[in-house]
Amino acid sequence: MKQFVRYGWLYPLILSGLLTACAGLPLQPFAPQISVTNFSLAEIGLLEQNFLLQLHLKNPNPFPLPITNLDYVLYLNDQEFTRGLTEQAIMLPALGEAALDLKIVSNLWRIVEQWRNWQSGFSRQFNYRLAGGVNVVNGAAKIPYEYKGSVTLTWNKK
Repeated sequence: MKQFVRYGWLYPLILSGLLTACAGLPLQPFAPQISVTNFSLAEIGLLEQNFLLQLHLKNPNPFPLPITNLDYVLYLNDQEFTRGLTEQAIMLPALGEAALDLKIVSNLWRIVEQWRNWQSGFSRQFNYRLAGGVNVVNGAAKIPYEYKGSVTLTWNKK
């Protein structure tokens, strides 16, 4: 007991030093919340179709999130529709939001089965699952994400 009293002042000092040392470590950011806000058919070709996919990204972190790119796999009605890697860097403000437009290509063979299931065609809600990883500047590893929702396929008449 005498030793604890004699060196008792040392324990808070050690604890304070450890907490201060850990304060300099970078925080592991949370993945942005991602949803599909627009899914439209831009161009129909014989063997491939061009789609425009608009994503809404929301940063749940209290600090800006500098995204260098994100990889994604888009499933429609539980079937893989497309996959890719964005070429565009985005700076998501702290607790802020941003939109990301993707031009995606899917070939006819990949969507033939989907078209059989899409009996009503355009203006129908489709269930989607978007999964992948977010690469952040100075991040050691990808931050994984997976989100589900529904979206309507529209015709982009440009």
